[in-house]
Amino acid sequence: MPRPTSSPLPRLAYLHSTAYADLASFLPSNIGRAKRVHALIEAYGFLALPELTIVSPRRATLKELCRYHSRDYIDFLRQVENDPSDDDEADDSEDDDHKSNSHTHTKQDRLEEYGLRYDCPVFEGIAQYAEFVAGSTIEAAMLLNDDAFDIVIHWDGGRHHAKKDMAAGFCIVNDITHDKVMYIDLDIHHGDGVENAFQLTDRVLTMSLHHYAKGFYPGTGDGTISSTRTKAIVNVPLKSGLSDSTLVQIFNEMVEPVYAVYKPNSIVLQCGVDGMTGDPLGKWNLTMEGYGECLKKVLSWNKPLMILGGGGYKSTSAARCYAYLTSLILKRPISDEIPEHEFFEDYKPDFMLSIDPGRQVDENTDTYLQEVRKLIGEQSQAL
Repeated sequence: MPRPTSSPLPRLAYLHSTAYADLASFLPSNIGRAKRVHALIEAYGFLALPELTIVSPRRATLKELCRYHSRDYIDFLRQVENDPSDDDEADDSEDDDHKSNSHTHTKQDRLEEYGLRYDCPVFEGIAQYAEFVAGSTIEAAMLLNDDAFDIVIHWDGGRHHAKKDMAAGFCIVNDITHDKVMYIDLDIHHGDGVENAFQLTDRVLTMSLHHYAKGFYPGTGDGTISSTRTKAIVNVPLKSGLSDSTLVQIFNEMVEPVYAVYKPNSIVLQCGVDGMTGDPLGKWNLTMEGYGECLKKVLSWNKPLMILGGGGYKSTSAARCYAYLTSLILKRPISDEIPEHEFFEDYKPDFMLSIDPGRQVDENTDTYLQEVRKLIGEQSQAL
């Protein structure tokens, strides 16, 4: 149901603790990012505002993790740090060397089987991190479901690639698996893990706006209908150079009409910011203003809303964007001058919040967008 219009501000929750931010900052693809995101938001004074309730993150239980992930995968994740089989120990016995090598080889095979070798290597606290990122998003969903809050922010969530029995794409567990929910994914990568989790139900509509090109990870989400068994899936494949203006056009002309047809009871907005100018991926031209316009549109729908983070491999860019988006949610002005704080020097040389858009040619032409509209129309027929 829509929120009452008499309240000037929705009831806002923010999932955060220093311990959780420290743990999330060990994630190999985002070293130090979580600490920088929350430090900047705190430096702007947002975490001290009375209208924002800080909610402690929590760890998911084994039962909760196994609602989607396989028990074998979770068990392996929980013990992988403590397995000594890859320690370098000198031994004069040839038989012992052979046994050790055999054990190590077995472990390496299992690491590869569970997706924990290349883009998702084992790191200190990996099992705790997985439990916290999933448990905190579950907590966010419960807070919304219990009508305790209208909007819940979980910037350390949004890990949308992990599969049922393996890590993938920098994501250890899939924290976005929760009646009628519209999941909108703004990450530059296709939200394949979330789509896989809900592909056979119409309780959750997954809509992913992502870069699609030959050889670009994960190589899915081309917008074609792969099976008549899939239910509520809409993919928006986009080309290089996506600009703020094109993103906003797509959101207004393609995302909002799907929302109007599906009529969800609640929204999950995944705000991966790896499409920002300056991100190491270097595919899109987006700034925080482009993401902000999408967020403002979603806020205008006046539905219970969970806001998640996601990709973004330049920590200062992610911190800038999430601080700006937090200001929009709070309806508070935000200075373009970065306030002094622990990571202030990371924002040199200009120490400014805003960034200039990229100069790549936006290949998402009007002609191409017309093709995308057709794809969306075909995918939306089942709705």
